Amino acid sequence: MTEPGSHPLASQRQALSGFKKTILMVAGSAVQKLMQTLSKEQEVLMNIADIAIWVYQAESVLLRVEKLIEKQGEAAAAIPISIVKTYFYDVAELIDKAAKDAIYSFADGDEARMMATGVKRFTKLDPINPKNERQAIAQYLIDKNAYTL
Repeated sequence: MTEPGSHPLASQRQALSGFKKTILMVAGSAVQKLMQTLSKEQEVLMNIADIAIWVYQAESVLLRVEKLIEKQGEAAAAIPISIVKTYFYDVAELIDKAAKDAIYSFADGDEARMMATGVKRFTKLDPINPKNERQAIAQYLIDKNAYTL
């Protein structure tokens, strides 16, 4: 991956761009390959819909926390930043799987391998320590004695 920059969520911004490329590639290829029969390919459509939902959620949470960082500063937004990092960490795997499931449903051979390689590149994230991020979130909620930020 390229250098993400100095913003605490720069890596996630870059990942979001890859997530969007994934859905465009999968949906576009499915339309080209399946044309008139796409409406009957419920599993492929479900994979594409799931990816679209996850991308929308990822963008929503990212934009919301970026606004929080602008308003309150990075230190005050530490837990929301952990939430974003953890969500992206989890959703990258979900998008990768759903995209490959869709691709392998309508493509094979070199074409499928090439698209799967693209998906892998588009869903790649800088590593985080998910245990530490989740423990920080959990400890914050325990200390607050509530399920709210």
